[in-house]
Amino acid sequence: MFKAAIRVNKIKTIAQLRGLTHHAERADEVGRARVREGAVAGDALAWSKAEGDRDYVAAFKVHKAELGAGERKNAPIAMQALCVVSPEWVQQAGDLHDRANPRNVALFDQAKAWAESWAGKGAVFGVRLDLDEKGGAVVDLMIAPVRDSRGKPVISTQKPLTELKGATGERNEYSALQTSWADWCAANLDAKIERGLRRELTAREHLSPETYGMVMDKAREAVQRPAESLLGVLRAAEVSGDDADELREYLLLKGEISRHKDDPHDYKPPKGAISTMDAEMATRKGATRWPLINALRSGAHSVVEAAYEYGMGPEDLAKPNGHENGRRWFPALADRLHLGAVIAKCARFCAYAEALMVNLAITDRSKHHSVDEFWPQKSSELVERYNRHLGLDIPKHVQPVHERKTAVVRETSEPVAEEKGHSRDHGDDWGH
Repeated sequence: MFKAAIRVNKIKTIAQLRGLTHHAERADEVGRARVREGAVAGDALAWSKAEGDRDYVAAFKVHKAELGAGERKNAPIAMQALCVVSPEWVQQAGDLHDRANPRNVALFDQAKAWAESWAGKGAVFGVRLDLDEKGGAVVDLMIAPVRDSRGKPVISTQKPLTELKGATGERNEYSALQTSWADWCAANLDAKIERGLRRELTAREHLSPETYGMVMDKAREAVQRPAESLLGVLRAAEVSGDDADELREYLLLKGEISRHKDDPHDYKPPKGAISTMDAEMATRKGATRWPLINALRSGAHSVVEAAYEYGMGPEDLAKPNGHENGRRWFPALADRLHLGAVIAKCARFCAYAEALMVNLAITDRSKHHSVDEFWPQKSSELVERYNRHLGLDIPKHVQPVHERKTAVVRETSEPVAEEKGHSRDHGDDWGH
């Protein structure tokens, strides 16, 4: 049996449509990074209501004029749907990336037909099936349904979803979309296609190119076969001493990716050999500074050191699209972005540990050093970059910066390392 899945995103602004256009045209870094080796960038089956088959801003304007539709104030202007089937289904009829493969053509046509079956005739203003990425069998739809409101045609993304929920009997609109798409595939593409796993779909109202790539990866994951267990593979494998060393670092990074995915807002680097409190107490007793710094940041430092082996050290990540260095070992964009965030946060803790120990010896607070002065320099900027990539710009349950600094000073009764001019996703204490 093959699987079908759907992912959706509501679009609220023209700027978002422009960003999706840039991504479709491979005019953004993340779009170019997703192109597989040897492929022609931008190769795709594509159509829109505009002259340019990927100019979604122009297509949306044509769409509104064609249907004479207005917009509701502060309401979404469109939605994006990623319609997915198992790549193996396409590959049964030929190459996954062949535009002449009849199953690619059928998938492209039927995705549009399905959307207009519930959103309304002419509701789709853009369709694209990328053929230049490693994966495939994903159709990207731009949909702006129109419904009457007080006798006038108005764009409405919510009303058609509510109607679809009632028609399918599902518990929410997004489950209704998934059921409807799977049923359509079974009826119009292949009876062997069935509904994918019941996972919550994305309803984000903002997708950066990075987040868009993550959603694409999640969409594909929903129709993939479960991987063989790691333990089973290791039991059957012959592992040399060198392999074991490399595997140790790789598993460390994979584990931190998993921890960050579980709770990205409250992620804390691995614990060091001593806690912050122990380091402060030892400093008061006159202990040598560097052994304390190294012990305090040893857990975070192990992550940063492992990252260098994969070309993803802090200096690499500071470069545009630096996380792409790890693509060979971490093929999913979501993993690379979460790993980038992990490395950035571990790097910042390494700098924090040194700044804390240095500042504890300085009684004049006006002369205290910023965390970003220490190695890895400017790590706060790196944290902020990857928080933006992952859509974590607004942290949860966080005190204002000035309140956190006051609290830490009060608890320790000593000067602490300060981060000036940077927002942060957790306090200076880091829970160590």
